[in-house]
Amino acid sequence: MYNKNLVDNLTTGQSKLLSSRRKESYEIYENLTKGDYKRINLFDYQFPEYSPYNKEYLKEKKWQQELMIKKMTDNLNNEEEIINYLDQFKDKKVKKGNQGLDPKYLAMVEAFYNTGLFIKAPQNVELKVPVEIFYELDQENPVLIDNNLIVAEENSNLTIVIDYRMQDQNLKAFHNGLTRVIVKENAVLNIVKVQRFNDQSDNFDSNISLVSNQGELNWIPIELGAKNSVTNNENTLIADGSRASISSVYFADGERKLDLGFKMNHQGRHSSSEIESKGVLKDKAQKVFRGDLYFQKGAGQAKGSEREEVLLLDKTVDSDSIPALFSEEDNVEGEHAVSAGQIDEQRLFYLMSRGMTKAEAKQLMVEASFNPIFDKIPLNDLKGSVINDVKTRIRS
Repeated sequence: MYNKNLVDNLTTGQSKLLSSRRKESYEIYENLTKGDYKRINLFDYQFPEYSPYNKEYLKEKKWQQELMIKKMTDNLNNEEEIINYLDQFKDKKVKKGNQGLDPKYLAMVEAFYNTGLFIKAPQNVELKVPVEIFYELDQENPVLIDNNLIVAEENSNLTIVIDYRMQDQNLKAFHNGLTRVIVKENAVLNIVKVQRFNDQSDNFDSNISLVSNQGELNWIPIELGAKNSVTNNENTLIADGSRASISSVYFADGERKLDLGFKMNHQGRHSSSEIESKGVLKDKAQKVFRGDLYFQKGAGQAKGSEREEVLLLDKTVDSDSIPALFSEEDNVEGEHAVSAGQIDEQRLFYLMSRGMTKAEAKQLMVEASFNPIFDKIPLNDLKGSVINDVKTRIRS
């Protein structure tokens, strides 16, 4: 299955340096033991049989003349540039706090990815139209292993929307993804990720970034699907005045399991970060939230905050929150807060007294909680579709 023969086949027709990197990653993969996710009772997970991903996933628009966008699986003439960017992530792993996805999953992506993009916004390019990427799973494409590299060069401004979706509600699909991001001086990068797989599928997704001085990175992850979903988002603010934010929404119903990890590593002076997460749990759903703020030595006058608000629609759900703050500096500001509770019965009664059904009243309250983050989705069609998904799930 996931062996040397498969790696050799995947390197056929691919660039020489990227092929070498696949093979190096395979050696790492082979020597690793896969870990478990105990807090959501996910043990001894087995990767499904490999299959290629052959669907078109890039919606081309006017921006294709201004950006560099290439498929990582192609024979590229700029592979040395890509390798140089990837090498910037070496030795940047912070070993304190949440460690994100198990290393075996990351090595699996680098060795066996069947799709992925290299996207670069050149220096001083400001794009007003979002880049749209649609990874859709179906019977012919049930396995998605995407290896993405996104670079915002100096003074650039870019928004990317990635929609992971499927129509077949009975398909047992698999996603394992790795997105690495570099934000250079004075650049602004916004990344929206929407995951709405069915309740038969499994989702694993890791996001890692490096933000330079005065650079700004804004993540908007929206987790609405999958039977098991384990995601990680780690940002390192490597220089003065660098900024990063995560505005997250999650909704889990049925017997879905969520493991969410968010981390901000402050290295630069005057760096700033914000983690905001709003969630809803229903039926017998399980969730663990890990949020880390880490002020490393040298990050004087840095500021960071994290807060999670989770609404428990049923007493049968299981919600676990683990906020953490680490500091090696005295002159920093860090704060964290977690709020978890059942629906406000007085508000529910008030809305029902105005003619709403109980389901309609709950739906309105959830929407009110989610809307500040949904409003950050720059595509009206996608935003409407996401809102409808949430409405349907609350009513069911």
